[in-house]
Amino acid sequence: MQSSPSAAHLLARATAQLERAGIPTPQLEAAVLLAHAVGSDRTHLYARLRHPVGPQQVSAFRHSVQRRLRREPLQYIIGVQEFWSMTLQVDRRVLIPRPETEVVVEVALRLLQHQRAPHRPRILDVGTGSGCIAIALAREVPQAEVWATDISPDALIVARANAHRQGVFRQMTFVQGDLCTPLPCGVAFDLLVANLPYIPHDDLVTLQPEVRDWEPQGALDGGRDGLDCYRRLIQEGWQVLRPGGWLVMEIGHGQRAAMLDLLQRQPHLTAATCVADYAGLDRVIVARRAERNVA
Repeated sequence: MQSSPSAAHLLARATAQLERAGIPTPQLEAAVLLAHAVGSDRTHLYARLRHPVGPQQVSAFRHSVQRRLRREPLQYIIGVQEFWSMTLQVDRRVLIPRPETEVVVEVALRLLQHQRAPHRPRILDVGTGSGCIAIALAREVPQAEVWATDISPDALIVARANAHRQGVFRQMTFVQGDLCTPLPCGVAFDLLVANLPYIPHDDLVTLQPEVRDWEPQGALDGGRDGLDCYRRLIQEGWQVLRPGGWLVMEIGHGQRAAMLDLLQRQPHLTAATCVADYAGLDRVIVARRAERNVA
């Protein structure tokens, strides 16, 4: 009878396969996939490298490795992604949250802290996807009323599930529709955050296969220059903000000047500025609705 392979043997073989396929961190990803297959964390896995792995777990691991060899994102295979110290469910219905998007949360929290917001601020996340930004803000500001919109009903299913898991579902309102259009009349917000599609259409083919071939195109394609959705949001967003409310938007490489120009041409928005991420790249654009209506 053939003995079960050890964890060390499985890791060595999978690491070699992933390395030949051009996966940037093959040893780490092999360990993540094996830990997921055996239902443990990596620390526990490394402590038991010489132990045999059961046949069902071996089969699950090898299937996961084959998926990764086809360049399916690791996060979709294991079904989760860390964001703002939360473990969020992700799959092909939603964009995988990126670490740099946490800067949107940081900026939003600073603005809420310093503005004269009501005791129960109202926050809107447009294009919520997995719900990562909205849920992070709901957790950090438990007295806030948080709304989240998305054009994709499938994305909202994921976002709702994540809100349940993070214990903030009762604090949140989810609305399906395009940008701000599904919002009821008369609802005004102290803060609007957005991470909308901003990849220029012609640049999609240059993306890594994990992004280009697996993540939802509707969450990536920003049109000719990447700013189609943001042009519309700037026209719609100020109308759902209270006077003095803030608009906080994630942008891509090289889009700072064009975004600031769009904001400066919108008379209802002022104080347009840009915040860099921890790599020093322009990442977040901030603007404020004027305190008084502009004729």
